[in-house]
Amino acid sequence: MAAGVHYRVEVDDVRRALRDLSERDAPFVTAYALTQTAKDIKAAEVETMQGVFDRPTRFTLNALYVKPATKRDLVAEVYFKDGFGSVPAWRYLRPQVEGGARVHKAFERRLIRAGLMQSDEFAVPGSGVKLDSYGNISGSTIERILSQLGAAEQKAGYQANQTKKSRARAKKKAVGRYFVLRPGIAGNADRKVAAGIYYRADLQAMVPVIMFVRAPRYQKRFPFYERAAAVFDQKLVANARIGFEKFVLSKLPKAA
Repeated sequence: MAAGVHYRVEVDDVRRALRDLSERDAPFVTAYALTQTAKDIKAAEVETMQGVFDRPTRFTLNALYVKPATKRDLVAEVYFKDGFGSVPAWRYLRPQVEGGARVHKAFERRLIRAGLMQSDEFAVPGSGVKLDSYGNISGSTIERILSQLGAAEQKAGYQANQTKKSRARAKKKAVGRYFVLRPGIAGNADRKVAAGIYYRADLQAMVPVIMFVRAPRYQKRFPFYERAAAVFDQKLVANARIGFEKFVLSKLPKAA
């Protein structure tokens, strides 16, 4: 036997610990194993999102929350946060998890309420709009478009929409303004143009900014439940062993 300090656990101590585990230590070991496994699942889901999504935002990557288990409530959960005033991540991630059509975003609902977009249409970036580092239209650009089109929200008594007078001035100049084009409506019946919001950059150029499309259907891309099940099978027993060592073996008398 090598020289130095070592620890030994007697067989009788282990038997006694196992016998008492169900009554005294089982809740602690179980709660620890479940909570650690939930944390492992969350880390794996974040890794998966980074792999299946193109430049996911920090909001998306931070959307998951772990509810730890306790000795009185032996359930740990991994779920999507509510959003706290913003759009809950589950609203736009659900089609990626389960497939199907996505729900309308807040600015799309405002366009629909203003009568600028139909209820069965969705907005996608046009070729002429600048996207941010995550591949999205910036919030400031969206607000500027909605304001000029008269679809901005009224908050705390302040109307964010441009006044009729200011819109009339912009229209008179014929440049530097956003407008909606849709084939088949008054003034646009002869235009062979896709429905959407355009920007009049100058007297010649008409730039597509936001296009109106029919409900896009998403294929399942984010295997949320499958990844969770795989991590659960892989980690639960190992975490239970760690919990056993932490809450049971560490309390046993040690002999040099």
